[in-house]
Amino acid sequence: MNLAGKVVTATIHILLRIICKVDAEQLDKIPLKGPYIIAMNHTNFLEVPMIYTHLLPRKVIGIAKKETWKGGFLKWMANTWEGISIDREGQTIDTFRQSRKVLKDGCFLVIAPEGTRSHDGKLRMGKPGVISIALRSKVPIIPVVHFGGEHIGENLKSFRRTKFTFKVGTPIILHPAGKADHSKRKYFTDQVMYRLAELLPEENRGVYSNLENIRKEEIIEVL
Repeated sequence: MNLAGKVVTATIHILLRIICKVDAEQLDKIPLKGPYIIAMNHTNFLEVPMIYTHLLPRKVIGIAKKETWKGGFLKWMANTWEGISIDREGQTIDTFRQSRKVLKDGCFLVIAPEGTRSHDGKLRMGKPGVISIALRSKVPIIPVVHFGGEHIGENLKSFRRTKFTFKVGTPIILHPAGKADHSKRKYFTDQVMYRLAELLPEENRGVYSNLENIRKEEIIEVL
């Protein structure tokens, strides 16, 4: 990262600490070196700079929608933070290639399995992209959630700080018995999402509210 990028990143971190009361203590559970895939819920614009600046000095690369590169400051930041573009209408070979290289280089790859913002902080259905990358790379997945950021809009209007909390779960390795077909990828996707739900307050679990569906078959917990 060049000097301008370091200055802007440091400034963003300070601004986030001003407008938010951040509880990032559990991020200390995440190792300083990768490779790991971080699977995270996706609420709004806030979590991207939050996770990036609070995981430093770890080398973190995120996957973002291709529209981020349309121009302006967002494009500049996406390039500065070495983001990977994805077409939400259909994953591209280039996205997988870049993702595997990031992991091969020992970095952290951040993916939001929901694929789109929920805005209200409630989990939506996960998509299998994270599973395909994890199965091909054989890299552990760390479930990481955040909550509180869904209130940023109303809090800013009222000049209140937003309480923003991170929670970190147990890393898992997907270990399919046999071919990872569509139904198997769906199973793994749901199990990753249920592990995110387990970390969230009950009101944020959305479509994954029934934690009795958590399974351990073909999943190895990295304790």
